[in-house]
Amino acid sequence: MSENKSLIPDWDTFRLVLAIDRFGGISGAAKSLGVTHATVSRRLARAEGEANMLFFERLPAGLRLTKVGAAVLAQAEDMEPGLDQLERRLVSTETSLAGPLRITLPPLLLIGDLAGTVSRFARAHPEIELHVVGDNQLLNLHQREADVAIRVTHKPPETLWGRKVTEQSAGFYAGTDWLAENPISKDLHAFELPLISFSSWASPIPKIVKTVCSNAGVVARCDDMVAAVQMVKAGLGVTRMPRFLGEGTAGVTRLEFLPWERYFPIWVLTHPELRNAPRVKAFMRFVSSYIAERRSKYVVE
Repeated sequence: MSENKSLIPDWDTFRLVLAIDRFGGISGAAKSLGVTHATVSRRLARAEGEANMLFFERLPAGLRLTKVGAAVLAQAEDMEPGLDQLERRLVSTETSLAGPLRITLPPLLLIGDLAGTVSRFARAHPEIELHVVGDNQLLNLHQREADVAIRVTHKPPETLWGRKVTEQSAGFYAGTDWLAENPISKDLHAFELPLISFSSWASPIPKIVKTVCSNAGVVARCDDMVAAVQMVKAGLGVTRMPRFLGEGTAGVTRLEFLPWERYFPIWVLTHPELRNAPRVKAFMRFVSSYIAERRSKYVVE
């Protein structure tokens, strides 16, 4: 057999350049590929050494594509759709519950019982190499960035296949210690309710809060629910949380004078070509059944 003397002998180099460019550098590529920063750096150095060319310039602000790197990237982008489709078809023809399975879900969901569910699935299927990516963005399932996505959304992409496993409700919660020190007055309109608002809300103070507590005021704005929960526990103010999080978090108490509200449903999704792959199907059924059986933890009927 003759030796492969190609400057770029395999698809992994193309995938590496794609990931570094697409996710903004070594760290982003490492997260997307499920490896360490050092591994990506080592693979890039080896690929450049084998080609005897630099794909990226090393600058103080980060990496920048060279002309050679730009050519490699363009070729990779041309090749990617066909190779991704081939990988999906190969996975869909497998018959055993074995091999890698990449899951993406919001880190917030892992705070609840879902982390234990994923762990139980992994123990039940030791031949499946489970890789969990905590990410609030929907990774591209068409480009095999993930095989299964658990998402909290009103409208998942129409190009994906899956099911809505539960609706969700949300309520307003305050720190338990803060409530003990600041009892709610009977005259709610006179009470100066401190609110931790989210930039994504349509209004800094939701309509229902204004209706019940007209004297409410914003004490902080936040873009991350985990951070908001910590601020609530510390006594800074009140915020809205999904039921599973509020009821499952020690040190917070729901304000019952503010009604439950509709929240984003939970979906379990995959690429249509992977829907019958045994390990994908098994995981989706396992997680969907678990959430559906515990629907009361997520939604108030």
